[in-house]
Amino acid sequence: MRAPLRLALAGVFAAASLAAPLAHAVVGERIVAVVGDRAILLSDLRQRARPFLLQIQARVPPGAQQAAAESQVLRELIQKMVDEELESLAAEKANVRVTSEEIENAFRNIAAAEQTTTEELFRLARTTSGLTEQEYRDEIRRQILEGKMLQLRVKGRVRLTEQDVQSAFDRLVREERRRREYHPAWIVLRVLPGSSAEAVEERRALAAAIADRARRGEDFAALARQFSDDTATREEGGDLGVRAPQGTQAAATGQREVMSPELEAALMAIEPGDVTGPTRAGDAFVVMKLMSRQPSRFTTLEAARPEILQRLQAEILQKAKVKWLDELKRGTHVEVRL
Repeated sequence: MRAPLRLALAGVFAAASLAAPLAHAVVGERIVAVVGDRAILLSDLRQRARPFLLQIQARVPPGAQQAAAESQVLRELIQKMVDEELESLAAEKANVRVTSEEIENAFRNIAAAEQTTTEELFRLARTTSGLTEQEYRDEIRRQILEGKMLQLRVKGRVRLTEQDVQSAFDRLVREERRRREYHPAWIVLRVLPGSSAEAVEERRALAAAIADRARRGEDFAALARQFSDDTATREEGGDLGVRAPQGTQAAATGQREVMSPELEAALMAIEPGDVTGPTRAGDAFVVMKLMSRQPSRFTTLEAARPEILQRLQAEILQKAKVKWLDELKRGTHVEVRL
């Protein structure tokens, strides 16, 4: 249970930025959803949405844009509340409850993870999201209850093998690699417009031969100065400087130059010191060497094992949750009237 609890505070606050808003025109009490024999009232929905709406009102200009954001928040939140009612009904049938001590332990764990106190957690929730202490406690209780029910559902069914862990580690390293800056060099062989198929093949074959020579240990910079058609980098041995992967903040803000997608994909598949290509990019065949890459925070499988196990367990629980909620919805009358 500890891993999801550590994320609880962030989850409560982050939800507001993922969602959007609520309509001021709706007045008066009414039922906005029915789950089994339980009704969710508009006042209940508005109360849960209040912290998110305050953030929207502070960030989104009044008018149609703000109203649309508020409506989106309500639509997303009502679905969450329906799921919570389904989970609550299932918990009652299974005689599963959350004790006060479990809630207190959860807050102690969150505070320890954030290196603060529970009092500071409540203060932060109140000042940043407008959550009262009771609302925060209710949110943690719901998270604990859901965790208990999911653990009960998957108990005895989870079998993680060493291959599962290794595969997850490889995936983690690949994902992180796409966020790390890297330093490439290239050799560009242009293909003249209107070239015949034979001429194109001749350029490709030359690029392949150059790549082979570089892989066998010939000096890449010397090969670039001899063969590359890119005048901007030829005399520097094809050095392209440090680049940012597509989609990173450095790339989005223009702090680092980026490669074309096809060239970046080829570089992501190799290790520093390796050579890749030839790769066709526009009107050229390109041979590249990865000079260096920003070091990974994952040094070894053993060092990353705790995080990997946590991720795998979270994935298993998320899949179990989706399947479980689908089953509950099929066996329970659910009606959303928002």
